[in-house]
Amino acid sequence: MSHNIQTLSKVKARDIMKRSVFKLEPTMTIEDAVTSFSELHISGAPVVDRAGKLVGVLSAFDIAKPENMRDGLVSTRRGEYALGESSPDDDGSYDEDVVFSMEDYSPEVLRSGTVADLMTNEVICVGPDASLKDVCAVMVKEHIHRVMVTDDTKLVGIISSLDVARCVAAHL
Repeated sequence: MSHNIQTLSKVKARDIMKRSVFKLEPTMTIEDAVTSFSELHISGAPVVDRAGKLVGVLSAFDIAKPENMRDGLVSTRRGEYALGESSPDDDGSYDEDVVFSMEDYSPEVLRSGTVADLMTNEVICVGPDASLKDVCAVMVKEHIHRVMVTDDTKLVGIISSLDVARCVAAHL
């Protein structure tokens, strides 16, 4: 077991990141983003502008935030909204799977809401040489399920919590 722990301590972000990254554009509709999430079995993706610059990230959680919900439907109208039937998990986060039911979207979101409307502008990144421990520490500290891997300002990969679990499982 000690040898496996030592091996894990040598794992870098570049060793476990996905290099082929699905990206969203800020002008994409929420409907297109959700369809892509569903088809690709992912719950979030980086948002890149036409120049290739990383400008945000959109996750199922961003879409399903309580302030984006109205009567159990996702809405772009602002106001006092409740998440409907969903309730916070033990860690205070909401279940991202609420986003995958297309009938739960209000018509105005499906027709006119864009990725830029709901994306998170602050993107949490690590460098390719970040240790697995550092990647995990960032994910835990920031309460995120994916972290972008950037080399200078260029997006070179993405690491999800599932990627971390796969790595740990392979070494233990």
